[in-house]
Amino acid sequence: MAEPLRIIICTKRDLIGCLILNQLLPRLAGCDLRVLLSNKTRPAEGAVAELAEMKFLERDLPLDTIFPMVDALGGGGRLATFQGLARRFDLTVDVVTGINTPESEELVRAFRPDAIISIRFSHIFKRRIFDIPRFGTFNVHPGALPRYAGLFAPFHCMLDGAPSIGATLHRVDDGIDTGPVVGIGHLPIDPARSLLWHVANAYWPGLEHFLRMVDAWQSGGAVEAMAQDFSHRLYRSMPDAATFADFRARGFKLYDPAQYAELLAGFLPPGFGVGTVTIPKVTEAPCSYARA
Repeated sequence: MAEPLRIIICTKRDLIGCLILNQLLPRLAGCDLRVLLSNKTRPAEGAVAELAEMKFLERDLPLDTIFPMVDALGGGGRLATFQGLARRFDLTVDVVTGINTPESEELVRAFRPDAIISIRFSHIFKRRIFDIPRFGTFNVHPGALPRYAGLFAPFHCMLDGAPSIGATLHRVDDGIDTGPVVGIGHLPIDPARSLLWHVANAYWPGLEHFLRMVDAWQSGGAVEAMAQDFSHRLYRSMPDAATFADFRARGFKLYDPAQYAELLAGFLPPGFGVGTVTIPKVTEAPCSYARA
């Protein structure tokens, strides 16, 4: 019998990263897995009010309040926290300060991965890391490459009036979002849904391409990737306050309390529910909870 594929999954230590793992890990049953989490925060997330709100929703509230509460209750929800996932799937989950440090390189080499998949990881892989796996290192970018390269791609797709958000599976190379493309899946944009909802759902169409690639490897097949046409490339940065104002003027929301509560509800054990979610200034108390 062939040895199980050894795959390192790199994602962010936040709500979206945890949702991704809850979907992905069951689909990789039979593989030998290791999870690496990043805590990277960009300076703009403290300088632009809307980005600070998104950070609060995606990281501060789940990691500082909700996940510790769930872990203290012993889990029990349909979805698991990072700690719960480690127990549920009997795997090692590590938080790394950078993927290219000597410590991370030693960890990756010791695991001997066949592949690395990066989803929302935020760190740029150097060649000495991305060349380690025999099948290569791959990234799911939440925008159709090459047009939506760079940061905050779902936001820019919505602002541009695009019909969908493309999730691109591409091989990691020496550039940023420049590697050959394996495939692009699409999430239709729903104007009634918030930016946060779209971000939470944007990666999975690209991950479906990754899972098909894993199936091909397991059956001995080859995977083709196509070089990008850089004449169509646009690289976007984090939006500023004026761009967020334009986003709101077009009728879009950063978040919707009911949709956000929906994302959180799966983590809570039976008998608990998320009550009214109010997003105050970042320095104020985050929200309230109520028994269902």
